[in-house]
Amino acid sequence: MKFAVNQYSKILCVLLLAVTVAMGMTPTPCSSAPNSATVQLHGLVPQKAIDNAKRIGRLPAETEISLVFTLPLRNPQELDDLLSRLYDPDDPLYGQYLTPQEFTDKFGPTQADYDAVADYATGLGFAITGIHPNRTLLDVSGSAATVNAAFGLHLQRYQTPDGKEFYAPDANPQVPDFIASRIVGVFGLDNAELWHAHSSLISAEDVSNIAPNQIGTGPGGGLTPSDIQKAYNLSGLSAKGSGQTLGLFELDGYNASDVENYVKYFNLPSVPLQNVLIDSASGKAGKGAVEVTLDIELQIALAPEASKIIVYEGPNSSTGVLDTYNRIATDNLAKQISTSWGASEKKSNSSFFHSENSAFAQMAAQGQSIYAASGDKGAYDNGFTLSVDDPASQPYVVGVGGTQLFLNSDGSYLHESAWNVDNSKKGGAGGGGISSVWTIPSWQQGVAGVASTTKRNVPDVSLNADQYSGYSIYYKGNWHIVGGTSCSAPLWAAFTACVNQVRVGNKASTLGFANPAIYKIASGSNYGADFYDIADGSTNLYYKTGTGYDNATGWGSFNGTNLLTDLTVYAPVPTP
Repeated sequence: MKFAVNQYSKILCVLLLAVTVAMGMTPTPCSSAPNSATVQLHGLVPQKAIDNAKRIGRLPAETEISLVFTLPLRNPQELDDLLSRLYDPDDPLYGQYLTPQEFTDKFGPTQADYDAVADYATGLGFAITGIHPNRTLLDVSGSAATVNAAFGLHLQRYQTPDGKEFYAPDANPQVPDFIASRIVGVFGLDNAELWHAHSSLISAEDVSNIAPNQIGTGPGGGLTPSDIQKAYNLSGLSAKGSGQTLGLFELDGYNASDVENYVKYFNLPSVPLQNVLIDSASGKAGKGAVEVTLDIELQIALAPEASKIIVYEGPNSSTGVLDTYNRIATDNLAKQISTSWGASEKKSNSSFFHSENSAFAQMAAQGQSIYAASGDKGAYDNGFTLSVDDPASQPYVVGVGGTQLFLNSDGSYLHESAWNVDNSKKGGAGGGGISSVWTIPSWQQGVAGVASTTKRNVPDVSLNADQYSGYSIYYKGNWHIVGGTSCSAPLWAAFTACVNQVRVGNKASTLGFANPAIYKIASGSNYGADFYDIADGSTNLYYKTGTGYDNATGWGSFNGTNLLTDLTVYAPVPTP
């Protein structure tokens, strides 16, 4: 990759910065446009976290910081128009998805803009640590001293009341206007907020004391793969995901032996697992390994004949999240993806969400489906006020909520309620509500039952997420019962693999972004046959279930065989 800045002046600038930092002085950043006006970026100080913590001093100058500059897509209106046509069965472009290179050529930032940001960063003393083929992200690293000098701020250390430490800037970053016009934002200036998994775990040995009356036939009474298939009308389905590659967005590792034991116990095929490690991810099982494990096992439960599952693992940080989603998009290998990690819209900022959106828009343009857990705190995703979870609220992501499942004595479907344990956020409830970031998408406009006619409504669909009617998973050498919307999302992705097996077998395109099809079918006469509508008046702590769409459970859960049939009918065979 070639950079436009004169290499000799750049080297001199970096040497001067290094000498200045070594002398303990505050360096003045070099600039390739010394007379350029300065622009302050907004929303990059995590003020709520700072207000609830105690400042304990500046971050040591030598601390290494990883950052990512995000660049906007070009031609956004043209992209919106194209996506509308790609998902309209009556349009000649229906299902004619783009390749990653075609997407970059049409909508990616220009090479000149990418080079300008790279030159600017290296001129300040940052090292480039990652370039991305679609040119929407540029990864860099540098010392805290370099960060302070580059952006006109100081990185401070803070301590929360429970003793945890984090760092954050004491001011929003300032950049020259010729850079501000080329970027959406710069992220990684703080580590105050981490992304959370949406699951709850009970040891099978403790079920009788903590969560009796489980409804499944698996260890501890949890739901088995065959239980799930019977409950959601998939038992007679021949499609098991054959030929399809599933993907998982993860922020931790896992132990392959746990998955092997799960597969062996239930006599399932061994689906190959491919690990893709992003940035500094190690692949080792950490505190969040239960999330990764259940995601893999539940995808296998409904798509046991899938070609493989690609586990994309990044570090739990702003840069890790953006880099990992972008890798899934630029690889374009998995056509059905799920994520069970999220953060409240109230705990980040719109520039970050718009940076994420670039990857999701690219996935939609390429025919990739992505499902996201909607959160486990009901309508109060941040724990205090009405809010929803990102990325479930993103306009090119299917947000998956939670229900409590009830079965007949023979294991067949009886009914569902909105997931809401003890009517408290602590017990668990399915995420849902109104986005504060995104306007209502076209496919959601005119839908009866939405809580907002101007903003994005969440969730879109749901599935059982209750730990009291939970799933059997094998983790850390033992059986457990697990619940949470973290279970709902991978099951929807696995179901989509079955849909795509049939569609591809019929020489049609993959389903891709599922919401246009879901909303069209659910708004039609087949809704009652294709979905289990949750309409018993139960709530997700605020929003009440009702006939059709509601912000507690969306359209409800899938009636598997029926919905699959209509999703494959929704796939005209291309003209030769």
